Amino acid sequence: MKISGVILAAGKGTRMKSDLPKVLHSVLGKPMITYGQNAIKHLNNKYVVVGHQSDLVIKELANEFKPVIQEEQLGTGHAVLTLLNSNEFKNDDSDYIVIIPGDAPLLLKESIDTLISESTKRKVALGIITAEVTNPSGYGRIIKDGNTISKIVEEADSSEDEQKINEINSGMYCFNKNFLLENIKTLNSNNEQNEIYLTDLIEIAFQNKLDTVIVQVSEDTIKGVNSMSQLNEVETSLREELITSHMENGVYFQDPTSTYIDKGVVIKAGSRIMANTHLTGTTEIHDNCVVGPNTMINDSTIGEGSSVIFSVLDGVTIKGTGTIGPYAHLRRGSILEEGVKVGAFAETKNSNVGSGSKIPHLSYVGDADLEENVNFSAGSITVNYDGKNKHRTEIKKDAFVGSDVMLVAPVTVGEGAMIGAGSVITKDVPPKALGIERNQQKNIDGYMDRKKPKDEN
Repeated sequence: MKISGVILAAGKGTRMKSDLPKVLHSVLGKPMITYGQNAIKHLNNKYVVVGHQSDLVIKELANEFKPVIQEEQLGTGHAVLTLLNSNEFKNDDSDYIVIIPGDAPLLLKESIDTLISESTKRKVALGIITAEVTNPSGYGRIIKDGNTISKIVEEADSSEDEQKINEINSGMYCFNKNFLLENIKTLNSNNEQNEIYLTDLIEIAFQNKLDTVIVQVSEDTIKGVNSMSQLNEVETSLREELITSHMENGVYFQDPTSTYIDKGVVIKAGSRIMANTHLTGTTEIHDNCVVGPNTMINDSTIGEGSSVIFSVLDGVTIKGTGTIGPYAHLRRGSILEEGVKVGAFAETKNSNVGSGSKIPHLSYVGDADLEENVNFSAGSITVNYDGKNKHRTEIKKDAFVGSDVMLVAPVTVGEGAMIGAGSVITKDVPPKALGIERNQQKNIDGYMDRKKPKDEN
């Protein structure tokens, strides 16, 4: 039996009060629609109905998901009708069609599989996922005749008694394809919102004495996102699950409530994540690292046994055991080999730092290649930008750069060379040479006495 999957993702999400399409708001570092795709990616044919800023939404779709554009957003029924009339759907060979909203990131694949199993096993006209919730406000209510669902009433159209019902519609269905094709064109927009409701098909099935099935799940599973506060709620729920799974795999969290981790982050066993740490993007923390407190790491790899405290890293690779911080800023393109130290208030950017090299504090290394065992002392910088172009600095192994040095790129410091403190180096320094650039010091005796006003003498 073949099952098609459909994600409804055309709405703007006006209550979000954002220009960004609702389904593109991030949940643990991934667009919300990613979660819907993951829930139905195992089905045979897959479609996404898009509308508001459709070009942006289409960019986030996996290759196997076919977009169908709903030019006017006239309700869920109209969205599905648009799909069924589209060229993309013309050759669909499915027996049942699963339809889910694009704004339910807590939805589990297991719930969809149960819905499909129950619907196909009983050969019903339609199956629906529902939940009993503590606060049903904003949701369509499930109306029953005995144990059979007779209709769904949207809140805007509901009576006072119907509003007291706490079993609500999830917006997740499994339709017999023939039933859907035969009846969807009969739907109308005679309701408070002047929209075509997909839910009206439930009442049609009931009136025609066709079998239906309800799969009831937990409240959290179907929680949708219609506002920024609801976005925060679902993200908090998913983050708690994610951190718990990391802890079960041997990662220690000093304060899970102040730790923020994206879904794509990898953390190996034995690592310790301290309070107020943000790990985002494709970050990978290897075994036995200490990260935090007060640290932000994005799209970076942290080598085994490294320590990163009170620092910001973005697009960085630490290949071995590194010691970073406090208050270091490592920017994109920084690649650190084994045993590198980057200390307090130091910054690197687009630079390779060889094993055993040290950038202790108050320094800037940008567009540079440091070989092994280079000492880059306090207050020194690579002057990499001439106002138009960037230039590279090369520092060969075992070189020593003294404090408060400016290396004006392009320039090379030879192997084992030394740069005297306070120098501005504009020419290459040969291996094992001392590069020094200073004006001669001049002391003026008695200067301060002569500077005093006469009335102080």
